[in-house]
Amino acid sequence: MDVARAAGVSRSTAARVLGGYGNVASDLQRLVLAAADGLGYRGNTLARSVSSGRSHTLGVVISDIENPYFARAVRGISDVARKAGFDVILANTDEKIDAERAAVEVFLNKRVDGLIVAPSSGTESEHLRAVRAMARPLVLLDRSLPELDCDWVGTDSYRAAVDVVSYLAKRGHGRIAFVTATSRSAVEIETGRRRPLSTIADRARGIRDASTEHGVNYQLLPGAMSWQRTLEIVRAAMAKPERPTALIASFSGIALAAFHALRDAGLRIPDDVALVSLDDAQWMAVSAPRITAVTLPAYDLGARAAEILIGRIAGKGPVETNHILPVTFSERASVSVRP
Repeated sequence: MDVARAAGVSRSTAARVLGGYGNVASDLQRLVLAAADGLGYRGNTLARSVSSGRSHTLGVVISDIENPYFARAVRGISDVARKAGFDVILANTDEKIDAERAAVEVFLNKRVDGLIVAPSSGTESEHLRAVRAMARPLVLLDRSLPELDCDWVGTDSYRAAVDVVSYLAKRGHGRIAFVTATSRSAVEIETGRRRPLSTIADRARGIRDASTEHGVNYQLLPGAMSWQRTLEIVRAAMAKPERPTALIASFSGIALAAFHALRDAGLRIPDDVALVSLDDAQWMAVSAPRITAVTLPAYDLGARAAEILIGRIAGKGPVETNHILPVTFSERASVSVRP
């Protein structure tokens, strides 16, 4: 080995220093590192992982990297990982469970030290159960799977939805529609026969409970899986004689499509219809009118998920496994007071 020869040490000593395992005297470590630096040596990650049992990499599986919320969360993960000496490998699933399974398998084959996953299914979790069966640390981001014994970092989606409906009801809104991205039907969501993602299920339950409490008529409008479908859903809802007085969008992409659909239909926000998003985005603070939204701590969620995962890899961490971060209600100008 050229590094060992240049440092004047044995090959085994050089291997221990470069591999980050075993005990080597500090003066010998300095000699080896100086020689490696002089030769432009880059360590073999796989060799280090075999010798030390660690790859110093985290696998991150995100359902939609184009969603600004998840992009900010990934930034939080990356910043914490870098400071702790970990690399991050990222996979995007486009909300497809097959892609999620494949990404998890690839990451396990690459010997990642742990995984952060934003699940794309509320029911299919066998591949994640396999991760836990291997005793590989796993943290779920944003979406929870109650039957899975692992850490989850997210927000209280139920409470946020309750608070939004209460806010609308106090301003005289008696007909509310919740536009959300799920292939589940309204009946399936209501009955729980086919469970959607936990965030959708919790929001729908919160809207139902708060609407019942305040005597508000509400409807669930699922299927907003694309820009075009969202436009169609909003247009159809607003064409009804008893149209909603307020729309609640489950995330910022749906809110933006709804914003356009309402404008195209000649409806004024907030005079004709109110619009609230359960996920904030930068454009909502500069649109006309500015859009009232629940601001989610996306960066902090990602950072916290990484902190917990790195702690679990080191054999430590908090006793609890559910980690709920607070949200902020950003009241702007998209909700009027109804007579």
